[in-house]
Amino acid sequence: MSTGNLQLYLSGHGSIDLLYENSLPEITLGGSGHPTSYSVVFEHSLKASVVDRALLEVGIRASSMEIPRWKISFNDVVLTREFKPLICVETSNGFFCKLVFDVTPIVTSKQKREHRVEIEYIGVKEFTLDHIGLLMLGSYEAARSLYGFWSGAISLQPGSSVDITLPQRFDHAKARIVAYLPHTDASLVVGTDSGTTVISRSTGMNEFTVELEDVSYLRLEHQGSGGYYPKEVLVSSILVYKIEIPEPSIEVSYNLDNSNVELNISNNGSDAAENVVVVSIAVGNVIDRKVLGELKPGQSQTVALSIKQGSTNTIRVIWKHRGKTMFKDIKVKS
Repeated sequence: MSTGNLQLYLSGHGSIDLLYENSLPEITLGGSGHPTSYSVVFEHSLKASVVDRALLEVGIRASSMEIPRWKISFNDVVLTREFKPLICVETSNGFFCKLVFDVTPIVTSKQKREHRVEIEYIGVKEFTLDHIGLLMLGSYEAARSLYGFWSGAISLQPGSSVDITLPQRFDHAKARIVAYLPHTDASLVVGTDSGTTVISRSTGMNEFTVELEDVSYLRLEHQGSGGYYPKEVLVSSILVYKIEIPEPSIEVSYNLDNSNVELNISNNGSDAAENVVVVSIAVGNVIDRKVLGELKPGQSQTVALSIKQGSTNTIRVIWKHRGKTMFKDIKVKS
C-alpha cells in the first residue's frame, strides 16, 4: 500500500525561468557523537531580474515525530524554532517528514546570488536530514516554459503505486524526481501515457531525471521483493518541466606551434558563457590553465596554452550556464 501525498504547489506556463536545486546530505544530526548543524549554499542562476516565487523544502527521517530544540534559518532569517512538518508518513523504522516554506519575501528583500540554509539541532533523539530543496521562479521574456511542482511525502510498499495527474499535457518534457530507494533490489518504475522508465541499482536519497514524451500523468510504482529493511520507497518531490531558453554555444579552433597551441574560443550561441576556463591535459596531468571569464554571444578570445610534446593532449574548455558546469574536449597531438 502507499501512504502520504504530494501537494501541487506551483504550475503554469509562459515567459518564466526556473531554478530547482537539491542538497541530499543523508546526514545524522543530534544524539551522541553526531553533528549538531548542517548548512548548504544554493547559487542564484536565474536569468530573471526579480524572483516571483521561492519555495524551500526540507525532508527528514526520524524514529519519532518529537524533535525539540531545532532551528531552520534561510539567509540568516529564522524560519522556525519548532519542528512542524506539513506531512509525515510512517515507515518500517520510523517516519519520513517534510516541511515546505515560502521564502519569497526573504529572497526578494535583498538581491543576492547565494542563498544559505542552516539547520541546527541539539536534541537527544537523532534524525537523518535527507533533502533540502530550493525552487525559484521569475519572469524572463526570452524563456518559454511549462511546469508543475509537487512536494510532500509518499511511502510506497513493494507492489504499491501512486498516480500523479499533471495540470496539463507535457510533450518532450523532463521529470526530476527526488526519491529514497532502500536497497539496490528495489526499483522505482515511472509509468506514463507513452511508456515506462525503471529507476534501479540505487540506494539512499537521490535525484533522478526522466525524459518524458507526450504525457498527462505519472504513475510511480515500487517494484521489489521487500526482502530488505526498511521496505519502503520514499518520494519527496517531483518537478515536471519543459523550458526553452537562450544558451551559449562554444566553438574552438586551434593552431599548433611546437610546445604551444593557439586557441580561438568563440561563443556562437544566444546567451553568455560564464567562468570560462581552458586547460591542457596530458597523461592525466594539467599542463597549463588559463581563465577567460565571461564570453558574451558573438564574442571570441585567443589564448596560447602549453602542451606536452610527443603526447596526445586534451584541450578542455569549461564554462558555466545557469549554474551548471559544461565542457568541450578537443584532442591535440604535438
